[in-house]
Amino acid sequence: MDMPELIDARGLGCAEPVILAKKALESHDEIILIVDAHIALENIKALGLHMGCLVDVTGQPGETYSIRIRRQ
Repeated sequence: MDMPELIDARGLGCAEPVILAKKALESHDEIILIVDAHIALENIKALGLHMGCLVDVTGQPGETYSIRIRRQ
């Protein structure tokens, strides 16, 4: 089994984490994104769910979030 693609998107502007996630999902079945903004978390969750993926989030408000997205 391949390791998930890890993307560190901390400090990036609003759309950049979502663009990185979408590109990564074109060539990987599982990715992990690290973000530090709640809006990035929400946008990436929406992308994953829209694409029919499983989305798991760890982290607390005001901290760094780890988002795991897996194709079903």
